[in-house]
Amino acid sequence: MRTLVFVLTLFFVNSVYAQQSFVYDDHGKRDPFVPLVSSAGMVVTYDEDLSVNDLVLEGIVADASGNNIAIVNGKIVKARDQVGSYVVDVIAVDHVEFLKGTERFILKLKKSAF
Repeated sequence: MRTLVFVLTLFFVNSVYAQQSFVYDDHGKRDPFVPLVSSAGMVVTYDEDLSVNDLVLEGIVADASGNNIAIVNGKIVKARDQVGSYVVDVIAVDHVEFLKGTERFILKLKKSAF
C-alpha cells in the first residue's frame, strides 16, 4: 500500500511539473541563446529588433554647410540613413531626430563635463 501511495504521489508531482514550461524573459536585451554567427560564418545582426531606448547618440559632427553626421550605437550615420527600423531624419548641432513610420523620436546629445 505504501508503495502505491508513493508511486501515485510521484506521478502527481511529475505531472504538475511537466505542465509548466520555461519562458526566457530577456528584459529587452538580446537573447544570449541566439547565435551571433550564422552557420555560413556570417555575422548576424539584430538591428530590426532595436527599440528607441537602445539608440545611443555618441556624438555629432556639424558641418558649416549643413552636412552633419552623427555617431549612433558606434556607427556613423547621416540624414536618410537607417538604424534598425528607424530612419535618421534630421541631424542638428545638439540632437538627432529619427522617424519610425509616422512617429518622431528625438535623441539629445548629452553635455560633457569638460
